Amino acid sequence: MSGSSGQQAVFGPVPSRRLGLSLGVDLVYPKTCPLDCIYCELGRTTVHTAQRGRFRDADEVLAQVEKRLAEMETPPDFVTLAGSGEPTLHLELGRVITELKRLSPCRVAVLTNGVLLPDPQVRRDLANADVVIPSLDAVDQKIFEIINRPAPGLIIGEIIEGLKAFAREFAGRLWLEILLASGINDSPEHLAALAATAREIGPELVQLNTVIRPPAVPGVGALSLERLEEIAAGFGLPCTVTAPPRALSTGDRGDLERQVREMTRRRPCTVSDVAAMSGVQPELAERLLHELARQGKVRAEDFGGEVFYRGL
Repeated sequence: MSGSSGQQAVFGPVPSRRLGLSLGVDLVYPKTCPLDCIYCELGRTTVHTAQRGRFRDADEVLAQVEKRLAEMETPPDFVTLAGSGEPTLHLELGRVITELKRLSPCRVAVLTNGVLLPDPQVRRDLANADVVIPSLDAVDQKIFEIINRPAPGLIIGEIIEGLKAFAREFAGRLWLEILLASGINDSPEHLAALAATAREIGPELVQLNTVIRPPAVPGVGALSLERLEEIAAGFGLPCTVTAPPRALSTGDRGDLERQVREMTRRRPCTVSDVAAMSGVQPELAERLLHELARQGKVRAEDFGGEVFYRGL
């Protein structure tokens, strides 16, 4: 697949719970992914595929990154390949990572569901990244199919072997993310199996997460912070619970409305998220979001007693 969607490939910078101030880069189109996770804050997968392709033009993406970095008074902590699809699907992933490191001194991170790691070429493509954060929500095929809803032919045992191979080969920092949904993958037996598998993979760090934004499937429940911390304490290797992002000022000179619309198209955001991303006062962020909602450019959604704004 290739072509142009007309949507910006670069978004942010956004405050990340794990990476500080992160400039996001989309290599594929919304929402192209081998998985259709029930908890995904981006909504349902529309292109459900594990087949690699070219998707966005790599040179155009790199030009957008260079332009965006030039607009910023303060460079981000990371340029992060993530966004609204699975970045390892892009056949030029390796070249993009190499070129990003030439463009700026920013570190490069890749957020991936890890599904394609059994492919040695994908592992080679990721080799030059500074940080890779794959996810692993299930070690049982049945639970994998319930929570992640994979494309046909994907086997969790093979994916785990790919994770182990990548951990052996990768010289950068490997952090493993596990998202827990209440009543689905958080039984004592499955948690014990997840912990054992994580120890076999051997990441530098395990990061436990739960549902904190409106999910693709209504009713998917979150675990409490206390329960997550209890699980983390018993994991048997370095394990943290990801916390909400702190406010970070970017000193950004870009067009605020454009940035907010790009950000909210990719994930639902609170007023605090927008204020942190843009470096403006919460009152100004709230006024902007209310105006965008009035114009029909974002939609307000209540989740867990908090208001999120989703770009339209």
